[in-house]
Amino acid sequence: MKPERIIIVGTGRLPCACLEACLAGLVPVAGVVESGDHAFSPLAALCQRRKVKYTLMLDREQLSQLFLSINQPTLVVSAYNYFIFPQRVLDNRTLNVVNFHNSLIPRHRGRNAPTWSIYEMDAITGITWHQVHPVVDMGDVITQRKIEIGRDTTALDLTLETLTVAAQAFQEILPSLLDGSYARTPVKKNGEESYHRSTDVPNGGVLDLGWSLDRAHAFLRALDYGKFAVFAPPKAHFLGMDLAITNYRIQRNSPNGSGKPSLTFRDNQLVLRSEDVELSITCG
Repeated sequence: MKPERIIIVGTGRLPCACLEACLAGLVPVAGVVESGDHAFSPLAALCQRRKVKYTLMLDREQLSQLFLSINQPTLVVSAYNYFIFPQRVLDNRTLNVVNFHNSLIPRHRGRNAPTWSIYEMDAITGITWHQVHPVVDMGDVITQRKIEIGRDTTALDLTLETLTVAAQAFQEILPSLLDGSYARTPVKKNGEESYHRSTDVPNGGVLDLGWSLDRAHAFLRALDYGKFAVFAPPKAHFLGMDLAITNYRIQRNSPNGSGKPSLTFRDNQLVLRSEDVELSITCG
């Protein structure tokens, strides 16, 4: 089905990039729906500047009714979007819904995929554009791009990189989405399938002081979204104390931090040492 128009739904920088790609290609964008609440919305500002209809819609039933009311061939671009399309919306045959996900599905389906990629110490992650399916993040793959995870990459770093790569990939596949020529590949179930809810937190948010230094560092990076409070601050339990972790820093004089570290605690700092690697953890 060739779409007659596009609707973009999502929040943050990725729908902005998708909108710009569509406008640059003179693609008719019927409107943009923001599905996340922000004190300042760059998406709203962009729509106002580019004279594109913008709607803030946070209620799931309202979103469903919007998509159910569409009666002409429409490409729906779900770009960093928290709304899960129910079956009754997907049954609207005038819709073709494609979605961005910030991992290589089926690994780390669901929420906060960068966190889980780092916590599980994956060497490679990536992004996926796929058809929306009633089962979350299990629709046919349209395109995927791989991203290497550096040894100091934080969840915020990885999130931003996935958005950049996703925007580039969308620009590349847009012509085929518009003429219906794009290929679709069923998701391969290869034993690495995983699903995470928004309420799931690595190890319950608690740093295990018995971990290797590399593992402890991966845990801290996995929960590190900078100033964005995606998770509650991590904690550590030490000598009967419940310590809130406020900061961390790693120093390496060698690349090896895989052994079991020694541990000291002084002046509200936990210090883990393994060979020539030191991880300093500040506790509040």
